[in-house]
Amino acid sequence: METKGKLHQRVIVVSNRLPFTLKRSGDGWRTEKSAGGLATAMRPILRQTDGLWIGWSGETSGINDEKKQRTLKKWAEQERYIAVDLPPDVARGFYEGYSNQTLWPLFHHFPSLLHFNPDDWKAYVKANRIFCETIVTHLRPDDLVWIHDYQLMLLPGFLRESAPQARIGFFLHIPFPSSAVFRIIPRREELLQGLLGADYLAFQTYRYLQHFRSSILRVLGVSSRLDRVDTGGRAVRLEALPIGIAPSEFTERLEKDSETKVRLAEIRERFRDCRIILAVDRLDYTKGIPERLRAFCRLLDSAPDLRRRVVLIQVAVPSRERIPKYAELRHEVDNLVGRINGEHGTPDWTPIIYLRRNLPRSELVALYAAADVAWVTPLRDGLNLVAKEYVACKPDGDGVLVLSEFAGAAAEMGEALLVNPYDEERTAETIARALGLEPEERRSRMLALYKRVTRNDVFAWGGRFIANLQHAVAARAERAFELPQDLPVEKTVAAFKAARRRLLMLDYDGTLAPYAARPQDALPSPDLLETLERLALDPATLVAIVSGRSRLDLESWFGNLRGLWLAAEHGASLRAPETAKWESYIPNDSGEWKKKIYPILDHFVERTPGSLIEEKEFGLVWHYRMADPEFGEWLANELVANLEQLLAETHLRAVRGQKTVEVRPVLANKGEVLVRLTEIFPDPDFVLAAGDDVTDDDLFARLTDSAWSIHVGANRSKARFRLSRPGELVNLLKLFAGTGHESKAAVSRLATDG
Repeated sequence: METKGKLHQRVIVVSNRLPFTLKRSGDGWRTEKSAGGLATAMRPILRQTDGLWIGWSGETSGINDEKKQRTLKKWAEQERYIAVDLPPDVARGFYEGYSNQTLWPLFHHFPSLLHFNPDDWKAYVKANRIFCETIVTHLRPDDLVWIHDYQLMLLPGFLRESAPQARIGFFLHIPFPSSAVFRIIPRREELLQGLLGADYLAFQTYRYLQHFRSSILRVLGVSSRLDRVDTGGRAVRLEALPIGIAPSEFTERLEKDSETKVRLAEIRERFRDCRIILAVDRLDYTKGIPERLRAFCRLLDSAPDLRRRVVLIQVAVPSRERIPKYAELRHEVDNLVGRINGEHGTPDWTPIIYLRRNLPRSELVALYAAADVAWVTPLRDGLNLVAKEYVACKPDGDGVLVLSEFAGAAAEMGEALLVNPYDEERTAETIARALGLEPEERRSRMLALYKRVTRNDVFAWGGRFIANLQHAVAARAERAFELPQDLPVEKTVAAFKAARRRLLMLDYDGTLAPYAARPQDALPSPDLLETLERLALDPATLVAIVSGRSRLDLESWFGNLRGLWLAAEHGASLRAPETAKWESYIPNDSGEWKKKIYPILDHFVERTPGSLIEEKEFGLVWHYRMADPEFGEWLANELVANLEQLLAETHLRAVRGQKTVEVRPVLANKGEVLVRLTEIFPDPDFVLAAGDDVTDDDLFARLTDSAWSIHVGANRSKARFRLSRPGELVNLLKLFAGTGHESKAAVSRLATDG
């Protein structure tokens, strides 16, 4: 592990299954070691931190059975494994249902195999809540919680709700699909929100990380940076961190284990006249076994000289056999093996040796060592550790890895011969090339792979994950001082009521009303208009709408409200109540610059379907809220970069807003509005300003420390306080305008809404 010395924080590992599985044995119970290498990585971390492992025991019956409970208690005391008991209907819907008939096919890009049952979703939610309750029961304040894989995607969010200060990491072992595929999945929003409850999210490859970023943007409308997404006042760290193996578990068997040596000698003797091609998979439709068998048949058809000189050993470990698709796959593979062996085999040569069982480790390692070629060609795989296990058994470099480009491992194993497993003809050609590769090239490729696999082992992976989670938690603590704190509603209302003179400066879009796809559709509600007028008519209160909107928009929506001040285009113009006269604060701006800037924006409109240009008196705005979100963000960055160079020596600036890029004079600044209004309305003893984007920071920066500056949303801001959404700010204004009894009830509602 990369962590130095003893970790001071206990680690709680959480996965769908424990390293042990409980099985009925007559009227009692027996313990079986679960398949999978995760325990290898977790064992030193748990030992070093006196940690716990929480997971399902694999058995749903006998929840009240005394013998079963004694066995589970023994696990807890001796191994520190805490078993989660799931009722039978919950376990079935959670695991066989939503996890493996909805999430598994979709995440592996097999949408046609998706099966969704609402009851399975309820079971998935229930199971994740049961896991959460178990964690909370054992959780200590400084614990690091490491959650694993797709069965528990809701768990980070549930745990964040139950224990807001929990330190949560999540690793996804399977692929994260493209956003186009992810959007097919039922309950997609809840899954993403669940994942965003973590402090640290790690994926097998950079591509999967990018797919996740694309999905939160398209599904939730949440933008992110390459390594971080800001949500709910927190930063969630993102990273690609491919898992490794424990190479010594393989090399030491080859060097020291007598049983492995005997099996290796037997295999080499049996196939002394044949080149061995090895494939090891779970019997799963994502692994491409039928495609591989058909490609092998093509190889035998196209290269008759290989007959009797090559053998394919296909190991297929049974999996999820109660799910119909898996039973169909087993039948298809059985038929293909029988047909190919029947058509090509001879009395003394069987082309395919088919082993449909889980092999002992000694036999598997012997096969890896004996194989001339490893054929690892899943149709889609999160990573695929078989590729790394094979390489670990080739310290002399004498072997060739043929790897699917759709396996996550392909991103870090470029020396393999990469293939598209759907292209059976070219895959067959690549296998022929692998068999004929010159020794020098064969060893050069394999030794490069061997060095990488042994260096980036599973212990380094585990250490990096824990270190990164610690850094993410530390950054969260530091960042808490940068982010606005939650608005103390009752204290704010009390200060408003006690004040003699009050100044309220309110942004509109995203602050008093949600954003709309088209700017003209973001109409104020009658409820908001009534509240604003009631406040504005109080002679002790000055209320101003300080917006980026044009004069025309503000007049059409708020022009008839008595007592309300209006500031348009970020303060470029100001209108006093009940007058039709606007006073401009932008001197000597003829607007001639628009002739030069408009064609640039128009070019971006042509490139970006769904975008549009809004022309104001003093500004031009490119809106892309209706455009493809990823394309829009990308082009917005390009546009701002171009404009910054063009406007460097002018009185103009380009500003990124919420799905906008605006070009406007530097003097169009909301901070300047504060100066003008305090000249008109001097010495207010209660000042409140609210806004939602960077243009409002100009105003927040001018306020004194005693002012009530409020950012609406979850991003960084110069404001002191925050509210989550526009509805909460409107509720606050109602409190200002209401009576004492009504205010108390509304405060309670606002706190609940928040």
